[in-house]
Amino acid sequence: MKEQILPLIEDLRYPSESDEAVEYFEMEYTTAESISVQEFKMFNGIEPDKEVEAIAIEDFFEPLTRVEDWFGEEEKKYVDNAIKLQALLTEKLTDIQVLKIGAVEIDVFLFGIYEENKWIGVKTILIET
Repeated sequence: MKEQILPLIEDLRYPSESDEAVEYFEMEYTTAESISVQEFKMFNGIEPDKEVEAIAIEDFFEPLTRVEDWFGEEEKKYVDNAIKLQALLTEKLTDIQVLKIGAVEIDVFLFGIYEENKWIGVKTILIET
């Protein structure tokens, strides 16, 4: 699955004040059940008091799949890759979650269960002032 994701996120940047790269994310977790926000934060070394907002996968992809009038071929390629990435993750993952963690400099994780004990997805950083 990683081999399918990497070409789709190559050079893909998440639109925000800093346009950060979208990166592959993977974690081993000892359950095929849902993971709570607190467990996710603890397992990934995130401070327990950091604020968390759960959003829909569609909301995560909306800025990546929006086509603007001024887009050239390169920008349209990124949109196509984002659409393919959304379809791939939706098809292959279960229990998909999208978590925005923090304020101003926000860590965003999109992940789900790929196979027993293996959670994968993508992550990025949003800057919102």
